[in-house]
Amino acid sequence: MSRRTLVLSLVTAGCVGDLAAEGSKYYPDGTDSGGGTSTSAPADTGMQGSGDSVQTVTGEVPTTTAGPGEPSSTTSEELPGAGPEIVSFLFEPAVLNEAGSAQPVAVVSADVVELSLEHEGAELWSGPPPLTWSFAATSSAASDGEYTFVLTARDGKGQETTADAKLWVSLPPSGTEKCVFEEDAGSGWLTAVEYGGDALVVAGALAKPSLEATLWRLDPNSCQPQAGYPWAISQWTASPLVVPPSQAVGLAIDELGRMAIAANIGSGLARRSYVAVLSPQGALEWEHVGPVGETYSGIAAAPGRIVVVGEKLVNEMPPQYDGLVESFDLEGTLLWSDVLAAPLPGDDWDDQFNSFDEHPRAVTWHEDGNVLVVVGERHVFENNDKFVRAFSAQYNASGSVLAAWTSSGLDSSDDGLSTATSCGGGIVAGGWVQDGNTARTPATRWLDFMGNGSGKRRLDALKDTSIRGIACDREEKFSAAASNDTNAFALSFRTSDDPFVFKLNLAGTTLTATDCDARGFCVVTGLKGERAWARVHHP
Repeated sequence: MSRRTLVLSLVTAGCVGDLAAEGSKYYPDGTDSGGGTSTSAPADTGMQGSGDSVQTVTGEVPTTTAGPGEPSSTTSEELPGAGPEIVSFLFEPAVLNEAGSAQPVAVVSADVVELSLEHEGAELWSGPPPLTWSFAATSSAASDGEYTFVLTARDGKGQETTADAKLWVSLPPSGTEKCVFEEDAGSGWLTAVEYGGDALVVAGALAKPSLEATLWRLDPNSCQPQAGYPWAISQWTASPLVVPPSQAVGLAIDELGRMAIAANIGSGLARRSYVAVLSPQGALEWEHVGPVGETYSGIAAAPGRIVVVGEKLVNEMPPQYDGLVESFDLEGTLLWSDVLAAPLPGDDWDDQFNSFDEHPRAVTWHEDGNVLVVVGERHVFENNDKFVRAFSAQYNASGSVLAAWTSSGLDSSDDGLSTATSCGGGIVAGGWVQDGNTARTPATRWLDFMGNGSGKRRLDALKDTSIRGIACDREEKFSAAASNDTNAFALSFRTSDDPFVFKLNLAGTTLTATDCDARGFCVVTGLKGERAWARVHHP
């Protein structure tokens, strides 16, 4: 059984018999100067269990009147305590039917100085009140079962008592649908998704009637749009440069909880890049419109900044591209911009005429390495021929390239990367492999600390499909959105050699992105038919 932490609320029972009422806990061991006497019943010094009665003591508080030349004094002896008491101990809720937390609530007597919690003989937590602990149910496979927890309360004299409480966990199987969102106000699609603190945020494009970059905030439990959404680019901007058509291509939540959207406006070779940061209420904080010929494909939040990646048109006939990486501070000031072009670190050839393309597809912040990791596809020249190969590049926060890796064609003649996520202190990227004229199949690569993805990898035999989105859940399982233009799979797996936790064929859909929340729920987004569509599933 899984043992997880739980938030323990310690509520002091201030009225437990009043424990003989503050000023009446004494009995005399002699007579006062007036010759009066007082008597009391002896106290029970054994351990009191939950629900035991509390004895009360009645009588006068003895006093001593000083005689001539004698100091004033009071002689008394404290009444032995009734022992600690656990008035109640239970879980709220007592049954978990989906991933989430359960909190035990304990009401104990005021003399308790230490509590300890155990499960199956193993101590989970101990210390003086108050303390915080919480049980987390993450998936059916990891968490289902009946749990009995034992709480021990101790007072300052070492007396103790115990009580137990049960928690039942029965979760739906992994991959079971939790809720579905489908936009019915016009044709469109979703290209990006991010769980915020209180909303599932999705972005893409919606035609009503012109195609516009559009944002939705959904209830994470029901998938219903929050009031005021969908929210189109024409509603939040007044910039004359922002004209239809437009579409969002990336989404991030910054450290202030704001929504950062990467988009492209215009069409064909005349497109422009666009980035905007909106408040959680949808108000525009700042925006930036790039020059004609620059487009974005991904966005990420890093400490104190927003980073976008895309490409820069360097030749129109035929169209040729270099990679583009830009960083903005939280107020929208451009901190640095870099053109990502051959030769990159590790290349043994140059690109004298700039005829080999670089296409960054995604960027993520790697907190442990303190680096920005860019992944994508690039053209390379090998054996007198041109190939498309996966690549990664690592930047520091100041915009310097620290390392780069390009696939050598170990698994196929061509390959690429479309998405990346941080997981368990590492970086995992998803994409595709293709050998000659055969159909593409999904590939997942674990990047080492230098960004090299040729070591640990996973290749799945899903014909004519590539991984377009990847995310890491609370159990460090992977959620992947694998798709072509007519068919899609929602996938879950643990590592490179394991079978799928689930493989769902979502017929009639195209998937583009995925993300997971703090509880472990994951979502895949894209379109179904001609409608923007998203599906949340149980972890």
